[in-house]
Amino acid sequence: MTASSSITPPASPRAFAGVPAAWAALVLVLTLTPAQEMPNTPQWDLLSFDTAAHAGVFAVLSFTSYISARRQRRFPTLRRQALWWVGIGCTLFGALIEALQMTMNLGRHGEWSDLISDTLGTVAGLGAAWLLRRWWQA
Repeated sequence: MTASSSITPPASPRAFAGVPAAWAALVLVLTLTPAQEMPNTPQWDLLSFDTAAHAGVFAVLSFTSYISARRQRRFPTLRRQALWWVGIGCTLFGALIEALQMTMNLGRHGEWSDLISDTLGTVAGLGAAWLLRRWWQA
């Protein structure tokens, strides 16, 4: 075995775009599921389950989207300004979901509070991804 064959290859620069895309598709399907097919959700006293669910799924979406945008090499501006582009994109995606819930006859309704929860989750996910990136590079 030569010295060069024992060297570990560098990490792949792939963006892992499939992870946030698959998560976004799952979020879209679940949020546009007709109301009568949805399970009953628990009623929490301090924080509504709906608010926590919206924030949680958008935190995951923004976290994975940020990591993917930072890893990709095709669009340098997206890579440099990933925080802003992902934040805007996730917020617009949340607005699209609420608009679709208002206009489609699914027994569901769009709410401003859901969009606010989506945005708060987006900010939390981006903050966690940014902190992880800063810590990892330190």
